[in-house]
Amino acid sequence: MEIRRAAKADLPSITALAAGFRDHLGRSGPSDAQFAESIARLLDSEDAEFCLAQEGQVPVGYVLLRYRHSMWAGGTEATLEDLFVDPGARRAGAGRALVEAALGMARERSCASVCLDTNENNAASTAIYAKLGFNAFSKRWNGRQVFYRLNF
Repeated sequence: MEIRRAAKADLPSITALAAGFRDHLGRSGPSDAQFAESIARLLDSEDAEFCLAQEGQVPVGYVLLRYRHSMWAGGTEATLEDLFVDPGARRAGAGRALVEAALGMARERSCASVCLDTNENNAASTAIYAKLGFNAFSKRWNGRQVFYRLNF
C-alpha cells in the first residue's frame, strides 16, 4: 500500500472515494458534482491537504487535513476533517497509515495541535485515534471535549 499527498490530478479519485463515503453513510448528498467542486477548491487551497491510500493503482482511502491559526493553540492548528477507507480495503492498515501521514503533514507545518471529531460509536476510528495518542480529555479545559454543530 502506498500513502501519498494528493495532487490536482487526483480529483476524480478523491471525488469517487468521497461519494463512496456518502453512500456508506446512507446519505443522498452532496452530489458527485458538488463533491468535485468542493474538492477542487480544497486542492487549490493553501489551508487544506489530502492524502491518498492506494493498492497498486487503485485508490482505497483518503484523509483531509485543514489548517487555521488558533489563538488558543498559540499557532497553527490542524483539523483532521475527513478519513475514509473503502469498506473492501479495511483492516489492512490504510486508516492508520493515512492518519499517520496527516500527523506528519501537520508536523511539517509546525502545527501546535491536531484536532478531530468522530462518532463515539465508530469503534474502528476511535481505536485508531486512541492508539495514536488522541484523547477526548482536554488538559486545556480540564474536561472532556464535546463537538457541537448547527446546520443551516
